Amino acid sequence: MPFVLLLIGLFSVTAFAEQQWFSRHSEGWFWYEQIPEPETDENKANDQNESHQPLTTAWIRNNIGHYLDKAIDLPSKENVSNYLYLDRLIKEKAERFAYVGKQVIEGDPMLDENVRRPISPAAAKIRDDTAYKAREIILRKIARMAGLVFFYQGSCRLCHIQARTVQLLSMEYGFELIPISTDGQLIPELPNSRTERSPPASLNIATYPALFLMQPPDNIVLIRQGATSLTALAERLVDVAYQQGWINKDEYQKTRITNETWGDGLPPEKIHLFSKPRFTSHQ
Repeated sequence: MPFVLLLIGLFSVTAFAEQQWFSRHSEGWFWYEQIPEPETDENKANDQNESHQPLTTAWIRNNIGHYLDKAIDLPSKENVSNYLYLDRLIKEKAERFAYVGKQVIEGDPMLDENVRRPISPAAAKIRDDTAYKAREIILRKIARMAGLVFFYQGSCRLCHIQARTVQLLSMEYGFELIPISTDGQLIPELPNSRTERSPPASLNIATYPALFLMQPPDNIVLIRQGATSLTALAERLVDVAYQQGWINKDEYQKTRITNETWGDGLPPEKIHLFSKPRFTSHQ
């Protein structure tokens, strides 16, 4: 009887194994299955040496929790002192890293934030003024190419506020403004309004007010839905003009308060350093 039970169990295991093999289809055939590249013994040895070498960052990361737990559960002078020494060591390492990092950043224009935007308040103010003047030039250029279409509802209080902002934008830079009421109620500041109770569904208006930039004959682009500031609208208009190809990259960059230092990514001399991973995470 025990032999029969053993035989039945053996057949069950065998059948289950066959079913698992067939359900996995092509696994095991080298041209289908992607076999992970084995980690070399040298990498394993380096990782193990680093994580087991006392007081390295890897060793501290793996062990400081143990020292903290011990200091909390058994707060003797020795246990608390051991943890605090490790904590102080981490801070010292961080300070040395920060000091060297500061030297590296200040000596490399690709990393120096002062190259992207001046840190000095006076220099930053000059940068802002330069960008503002360049933005004004671009906005007047856009106004010669496209007009503003402003959808609103007279019963909407936000629409009244935004109407003043849009009208100021139009007068300041020379945009032709087409105000359209969708509820039949007109805003007094927009006497030339027309009424259109069912705006085109393609505009996807979800809320009012809604401002669009229209380039004849039929190119219409959303600027912003909802109320926003004059500065935000001006910046958005420049962004849209760049996206539409109405201004080139050089013109667009002059309107920004920061310089673009990275361009398309890492400098060529640094790319090879990160082409293959050199480090593995420590568990």
